[in-house]
Amino acid sequence: MGMQFGQSAMRAGSEYVEKNLTRYLPLTHLKHSFNVSNLYVFNKLKLILFPWTHKPWSRLVQRSEVSGQIEGYKPPREDINCPDAYIPVMALTTYILLSGAVAGSKGRFDPELLSIAASQALGIIFLEFCCIKLGCYLLNISGDGAVVDLVAYSGYKFVGIIISLLASLLGFRSSICWAIFIYVFGSNAFFLLRSLRYVILPDPSGQAFGTASTSTVNAGQKSKRIQFLFAISVSQLASMWLLSRV
Repeated sequence: MGMQFGQSAMRAGSEYVEKNLTRYLPLTHLKHSFNVSNLYVFNKLKLILFPWTHKPWSRLVQRSEVSGQIEGYKPPREDINCPDAYIPVMALTTYILLSGAVAGSKGRFDPELLSIAASQALGIIFLEFCCIKLGCYLLNISGDGAVVDLVAYSGYKFVGIIISLLASLLGFRSSICWAIFIYVFGSNAFFLLRSLRYVILPDPSGQAFGTASTSTVNAGQKSKRIQFLFAISVSQLASMWLLSRV
C-alpha cells in the first residue's frame, strides 16, 4: 500500500515538474538552442570577442515550405546571430573549473570554492534575466524574447571572463590583466547592445517573427527603451568584475 502511494506520488510529481518546466523552457526550443556545429561555435566565439565590424545583426527566419509563412527563427547552425545554449553552458562549466585553478595558483584552493563560483554565476544570470523581463514589462515591450534566448545572452559574458582569468593564471602583469578585462567587457557590451536590439526595440512592421509591436512606439518610449538597452550593456561591467574576482 505504501509502495503504491509512493509510486503514485512520484508519478504525480514528475508530471507536475515536466508540465511546469516545459511551460517555461519548451523542450523544442531547448533542442533548437543546442542545434550547433563546429563552424558555428568558432564563428560565434569570434563574433563575441570581435563584434566591432559585424553586419548584419538581424536574425534569419524559418519559412514553411508549403505556405511560405514564417514559422520561427532558423537554428544557430544556420544563423550566426541566433542565440544558442551550447556556448553559455560550456563557458559556465569552464569558468567554474578555471576559477578553482586560479584559486589553487594562489594557494587557497578549496572544493567548496567551486560550488560558490557556480552559485554566484547562476545567481547573477538569474538576476539579469529577471531585470530584463521586468524592464520589458514596465516598458510595455511585446515579444520580449524566449527564456532560453535571454539566459543565453547573459551567459555569453563567461567567454570574456575566461580569457581574463587565463591572463591572471598565466601570471600576466596587473596592467595587462586590466587591459584584457576592459577589452572583453567592451566587446561583450557591444555584442549585447546589437544582439538585444531585436528584443528591446522590436520591429514595428512585424517583419521579424515574434517581435512585432502591437502599438506605435513614440519618441519618448523609444528613448526609454534605448536607455534600457544601454543600461543592460553597461551593467555587464559590474557582473563581469564580480565574477572575475577569484
